[in-house]
Amino acid sequence: MSGPTRRQFLAALGASALSATAGCVSSDAPTYEGTWSRPGFDDARTGFSPATGPTGPLTVAWRADVFDGYPTTSPVVADGVVYYLHTRGGRGNPHESVVSAFDAATGAERWRTIVSVADDDELAYHHDSLVVADRIYLRTLEALYALSLDGDRLWRHPIPTTAQPYPIAAPPVVSDGVAVTATYGERTPPIGVAAVDAETGTPRWRVGFNSRQIPWTLAAADGAVYVPFFKGDAGVVALDLQTGGREWSVSLPVAGPVTVAGDTLLVPLDGDPEAIAAVDRRTGAIRWRAPGVRHTEAGVAVAHDRVYYCADRMLLARRLDTGDLVWSFGPTPRVSLSWTPVVAGDVVYALAEHRAENSRPHYLYALDAASGRVRGSGRVSRSATVSGFAVVDGAGYVALGSGELLCLEACAVSALGRCVRNG
Repeated sequence: MSGPTRRQFLAALGASALSATAGCVSSDAPTYEGTWSRPGFDDARTGFSPATGPTGPLTVAWRADVFDGYPTTSPVVADGVVYYLHTRGGRGNPHESVVSAFDAATGAERWRTIVSVADDDELAYHHDSLVVADRIYLRTLEALYALSLDGDRLWRHPIPTTAQPYPIAAPPVVSDGVAVTATYGERTPPIGVAAVDAETGTPRWRVGFNSRQIPWTLAAADGAVYVPFFKGDAGVVALDLQTGGREWSVSLPVAGPVTVAGDTLLVPLDGDPEAIAAVDRRTGAIRWRAPGVRHTEAGVAVAHDRVYYCADRMLLARRLDTGDLVWSFGPTPRVSLSWTPVVAGDVVYALAEHRAENSRPHYLYALDAASGRVRGSGRVSRSATVSGFAVVDGAGYVALGSGELLCLEACAVSALGRCVRNG
C-alpha cells in the first residue's frame, strides 16, 4: 500500500497547503477500522478501545505538517479519517482556529475548515477539545462549535474561557442527543456547566457555581455528568445529563480529570502525598487510594479490571477493585508525568524519555496490559510536548508540539535498525 508522494500532494493542494508524506509500512495490513472519538476515547474517559493497535518496532508510516499553535490537540479518528484541531497565529497576530481532515491510511489532507478568527492577544486560542460523534465538536476560548463530517460549520454556542485555557484538555460530553461543556480558566463569575442540543446547538440547561469553583474536564456515563472542581470548594458534582439536576456531590482535593469505570470513579487527588483514589460513583465514598506524584493534566485509563496511570516517572497498573499494584514500568526510561495512558486490546501505550541519548528523545512504548512486558517501541519526538494517542486497527496517531501529526504502525521489515518499506 502506498500513498501520494510529498511532491504530488503539495502540487495538488498548492504552495500554501499543509504537507504530508505517506505510505503503509506494516505487513500486518492495518485496516484503520474503528473509532477514537475524543481525548480519553469515550465520555467516561476510560482510554480503552477493543481495536488491535500496533506493536513490535513502531515507525512513522506518514507525517503531516500542522500549525504548531498551543495547545497540542489530540487527534480523533472515525471511518478512516483523522481529524485534527490546530490554530494559526499567536501573540500580536489574529488566531485562526482550524479543523483538518486527513486520510487515515495515507495522510492526504481531505479538507480544512477555518472555524473561527479572533484578535485576542493570548498564547492559546483553543482547548484540546476535539470530539467526533456523527459530527465534529470543539471548544475555542469563546464558544462550542459543531461541524459536519465534511467540514461545514453547523452551529456555534457562546461560552467563554477567561485568561488562558485551563484545564487544557476540555472536550465536551456528547451523549443521548446532548452536548455538555463548561466555563474554564481563571475568571470572575459566572461559572457554570451548560448543555445544548447536540444537533441544533439550542440551549437545554445551565447550572451555575460559585466563583471559588473551577471545573476540570467533564466525564459522563449512564445519564450522569461528572464535574470535578479544583481550588476553593474542590470536589466532584454529579448532574443529570438531561436536566442538569444535581444528583450528589462530594468534597475532595481534586487534582485532575476523572474516569468512570462501572460503579467507580477514579479521581486524582492533591495533597502530601498526591494520590489516585477510587470513589463510589453512587455515594462519593472513597474505596481506596494510592500515592504518587503526577501531572495535573494527566488522566487515568481503565481496562481489563486494571487502572493505568503515570506517577513517580513510572506507568503503574493497579487492580480496580482493591488498588493493589500489579506491575510498573520505569523509571528507566523515565515515563512522562503528563502522559495519559491508552489501552487498545491487550496493549497499553506509554511515553518515556531516554535521558542517556542526546536531546533526550521521547519513545512511545507498547506494553502488555497484563504483565507490563515491552512489546514494541519507537522514537516519536525530541520534545516533551506530545498530544494524546488515538488508536484504530493497526495504527496510532499522535501530534507533536513542533507542528507534526504522525501515523505510527508496526514495521514489517527492518535493516540496520531502520524500517524498510514494503514494495
